[in-house]
Amino acid sequence: MRLFSLHPTPYTLLPLSDLGRIMASFRKGLDRIIQVGGWVGAGFVALIAGIIVVQIVCRELGYQVRGADDFTAWSVAASIFFALAYTFKKGGHIQVTLIIDRLRGRSARAASLLSLFVGTMVTGMLTLSAANLVYDSYQFEEVAQGLLSVPMWVPQIALLLGALLLFLAVLDSLLAAVFIPANRTIPKN
Repeated sequence: MRLFSLHPTPYTLLPLSDLGRIMASFRKGLDRIIQVGGWVGAGFVALIAGIIVVQIVCRELGYQVRGADDFTAWSVAASIFFALAYTFKKGGHIQVTLIIDRLRGRSARAASLLSLFVGTMVTGMLTLSAANLVYDSYQFEEVAQGLLSVPMWVPQIALLLGALLLFLAVLDSLLAAVFIPANRTIPKN
């Protein structure tokens, strides 16, 4: 039996205090936002399918869809980044637990907390880098080099928002692991 999980069960908090209620509502709201991010990612997958169908039909009719390759590439990136946080919260990311599974008690908890801390730092740096990328693209008025001159900051926002959602999801898991005992739960009111 594992004493600690990288994906703590949602809505587990210390005894119900005002701070506990605030944290519960914050976590519930974050879970909803992450759920929306997953749906947005799925929407971009559907958009990719739509672009492909339109390209096929137009090609058969002798037309070319300008910029379809660019929009498909941006949709692929958006579908991946928007779904990262949702996949993390559902435990869908690959975890290498070779060491943590062999540890027990405090050692396992310390190793899990360390991995969540490192994950928080890495996703935080990814989010800051994405923010800098979007800002630089906006500031320097960078445009796509394809058939359509789309400002690059527009499709790059998906990278920033997805990275931010992932950072918040990993940070939430870290804070939950640090401050919330695994055996305490509260109702989902």
